[in-house]
Amino acid sequence: MIFPHSDVGFFYLGIMFRFKLSSKTLQSNQPIIATIGNFDGFHLGHQELLGQLNQLANVQQAWRMLITFDVLPHEYFADKAGILRSPRIGLLRDKIQIIQASGMIDEVVVLHFNQALAQLTPNEFIQKILLERLKISDMLVGHDFRFSNQAQGSIADLRASGIVTSEFAELKHQQVRVSSSLIRELAADQNLAMIQSYLGHNICYTSRVVKGNQLARKWNFPTINLNLYKIRPVLWGIYTSYVYIDGKRYFGVTNIGKNPTVSEGKVYKIETHLLDVDLDLYSKIAAVEILHFLRPELKFDGLEPLFKQMYQDLADARAFFAKIKE
Repeated sequence: MIFPHSDVGFFYLGIMFRFKLSSKTLQSNQPIIATIGNFDGFHLGHQELLGQLNQLANVQQAWRMLITFDVLPHEYFADKAGILRSPRIGLLRDKIQIIQASGMIDEVVVLHFNQALAQLTPNEFIQKILLERLKISDMLVGHDFRFSNQAQGSIADLRASGIVTSEFAELKHQQVRVSSSLIRELAADQNLAMIQSYLGHNICYTSRVVKGNQLARKWNFPTINLNLYKIRPVLWGIYTSYVYIDGKRYFGVTNIGKNPTVSEGKVYKIETHLLDVDLDLYSKIAAVEILHFLRPELKFDGLEPLFKQMYQDLADARAFFAKIKE
């Protein structure tokens, strides 16, 4: 489990945020080797890629850079087409924290994916972003890497620009190609054990606690609330969880979804009841680590059957935590 850190320092530069993760300082004329992608979930394949990037960086003592996106490109195009977004495995904050904990990257660059970025030609993306702004000398990408307007850009374009480009071979774990698509398929089946084996960690959502409608508190079931807004989570339902706040760990029951019984379902939410704890945690940074699937999210015919089920969820969660303590 990655404990939540304080906000990483960043500065805004046009359409990008830059997060310095290491204690090192980029030297003048130091080579910069970069990789680029969504890195959704940061699974074993991503971790293997960073291992290879480090091997290349060590040869020439290069600065290690990872370029990613928020909004993710497929989310931007889904919104533009008015269709349902593909589910996202992890949040940006969690991605950066896991990368930082790996010690394999000096700097993360987050490109805010918008219309201006989507319309760049391959040459414009290379010249304006990779070369002029980021000063990249080398790259490591997948063999089928595509980029820029209508995915016209390829490895050949990178090499033609003078960027020394190496290709990453896909990782197989237990004879299976590790990918974010595989994680989404496993999540649809609530196969948390296999997800953990391919990620190397449990799915975790880290964000700031916000005020909810206070309805659960009236039924003696207070919750902490994390809003996902338009981010469609890969997990959906009721789960047991660990919750980390200010370095302390709590046991929780977590609802991920849209709360169809009591809301219009316009935004995605993560609501967690902390077992045997009632604290004022508004504005705190909370990390919710998902442990075990209890049941699907359901729409009930009113509040009474809803809270009756929630108290049953609480009993089931207590039984789960009692078992793992044994």
